[in-house]
Amino acid sequence: MSTTIPLGAYRVIDIDDGSPEVEVHMEFIELAIQQANLAQPIETAFSVGSLIVHGRQIIATGFSRELPGNTHAAQCAITKSKTTSLGRFVQGSVLYSTMEPCSSRLSKNVPCSMHIIEAGIKEVVIGVKEPMTFSQCKGVTQLRKAGINVIHLKVLEEECLRPNVHLLS
Repeated sequence: MSTTIPLGAYRVIDIDDGSPEVEVHMEFIELAIQQANLAQPIETAFSVGSLIVHGRQIIATGFSRELPGNTHAAQCAITKSKTTSLGRFVQGSVLYSTMEPCSSRLSKNVPCSMHIIEAGIKEVVIGVKEPMTFSQCKGVTQLRKAGINVIHLKVLEEECLRPNVHLLS
């Protein structure tokens, strides 16, 4: 007998209403933007920043190409979390990412959405859906099908795209 996983929720926050929830999400996405700015810009991939948070505690951060092997931001944060004393808190945590986690990789590496699902992360907050510059991303759909809630913090979309201006102009 198979068990049906309930579809994860999807919400868009497009205004800063001053609520504590929105303020916390904005604070952590702004930290993810700082991570994205650490990524060396290249013409063949986005510069993305990511962090994993348990409660208000940052477990790990990551940015595109931070680790060897053509790594993406969420993959880096999850990999780095395994080497910290807080790594045991990844399951059930929140992942913040400046951009929608990838659903496929041209390099044949494991997509970020699969790393997130396998890590047991319960919620993902993104700043922007992935532009169709390189592929049609289905990260949000994959996460939701796995029962992961996704929040699109659209209020910071422009700031999240800024590290990729070289690809989008």
